[in-house]
Amino acid sequence: MSNQSGNPRLEGTGRVEAFSDGVMAIICTLLIFEVHVPTLANLSAAAVIQGLVSIAPKIISFAISFFIVAGYWVNHHYFFSRITHTDWKLLWWNNLLLFWLAVIPFTTAFIGDYPESPMVVVIYSFVLCMAAVSFSMMGYHVFFKGRLVPESLPMEERKREFRRSLMGASLYVFAGLLAFFYVRAALAILAVIPFLYVIPYLTRAQDDTLQQD
Repeated sequence: MSNQSGNPRLEGTGRVEAFSDGVMAIICTLLIFEVHVPTLANLSAAAVIQGLVSIAPKIISFAISFFIVAGYWVNHHYFFSRITHTDWKLLWWNNLLLFWLAVIPFTTAFIGDYPESPMVVVIYSFVLCMAAVSFSMMGYHVFFKGRLVPESLPMEERKREFRRSLMGASLYVFAGLLAFFYVRAALAILAVIPFLYVIPYLTRAQDDTLQQD
């Protein structure tokens, strides 16, 4: 069976999800590798605290990036729960998303070393923006072009989910531009964005449960 663009469709998404889960798990693991144990002047409590303070930017950048990747995993899981078929375009849009997510450990280490550098924050924002764009384009293909979701899925819901994905990309662009003028404000926005995608899905899950009951 083929979709509107002539791409052959295969039933199920198990292999795509398994591959994506594995890649994202590795990415989350790699993030912590850049947080090294500090060298202590002595074993006093003050020295331990001072050592932790010295690597605070690394810890913060790890935490932000971890929740960003975790947010992508949660949204990816929810996204694929409604897909009934796969095709080659979906596979490659998904691969492109994973490519940009795989770059995050590098940019996380970069921003952990130079959190006050506008250009470093711009690079970090750019990578996150490209990941968001990849997710949006994958959604556009799935919802509107590929016929990979049930026909019963309302068009309004498809449009709402697509607009929601574009919001993330827009916020990353804004954070990147803001970094040239106020780095700390840009960092604050980057820290908040993941939570904008956690709460709505928790709310949606509760709504679905109530409807099923």
